Amino acid sequence: MNQRGYVDDLLKRFGMVDSKPVATPMSQGTNLARNEKIESTQVDVPYRKLVGALMYLSVCTRPDIAHAASYLSQFNNCYDSDHWTAAKRVLRYLKGTRDVGLIYGKASDPLTGFVDADWANCKIDRKSYTGFAFILAGCPISWESRKQRTVALSSMEAEYMAISDATKEATHLRRFLLELGLNELGKIILYSDNCGAIKLVENPVFHNRSKHIDVRHHFVRGIVENGEMKIVYKSTEDMAADVLTKGLPGPKHKECVKLLGLSCDYLRTD
Repeated sequence: MNQRGYVDDLLKRFGMVDSKPVATPMSQGTNLARNEKIESTQVDVPYRKLVGALMYLSVCTRPDIAHAASYLSQFNNCYDSDHWTAAKRVLRYLKGTRDVGLIYGKASDPLTGFVDADWANCKIDRKSYTGFAFILAGCPISWESRKQRTVALSSMEAEYMAISDATKEATHLRRFLLELGLNELGKIILYSDNCGAIKLVENPVFHNRSKHIDVRHHFVRGIVENGEMKIVYKSTEDMAADVLTKGLPGPKHKECVKLLGLSCDYLRTD
């Protein structure tokens, strides 16, 4: 499943057919600021239209641009030329990856999830980004990249909040698959790269460093205790959800896309 035709239409629509491809949709360390004087300095470009088109593409078949689309969307009312340049970079990335898509196959593996968080990634309000993806039949069936609603005081807290959000999605997917007649799902495996967050799930004791965390995030403990899900440590080097939380260097971005299960000729070449 891919949307090459849609990508080609976007390149023509926004005048990027002859642009030079880049390896990543967003530069590593990208730090855009809000343009508070938008009425006097806003550039006359179709920024909102482009971001909306990218959001549609990222939701349908392109989890590899989900974070870039989510990040750019927060500037829909306060953008300038820097934001427009960053948005066009996503089109340059798409030009070189038009064939990237979802390829599903026969597999007996249980529903597997990857969850990650980038602590205090947003320099505007210091909120962290949550990213998760669930794999079935060798390819993602659900993914998300979005800013967390509250400020996390530590990387462990940010990861714990991300696990909570991923658990809600895992619970929904599990029940949906059971309704379809897949009665031998077994435990959902959720991979996280933060040992502190995993220990907090396993240990229901309140600690000075975690007692302030909102109660709604603790429901993940009940899901694990009921045997519906198991949280397993996965090293950062093998964390596929890393691409859903921040801009990465080219080789790391490419590796994460492979781990997610997306495939095309671009990904098979070194």
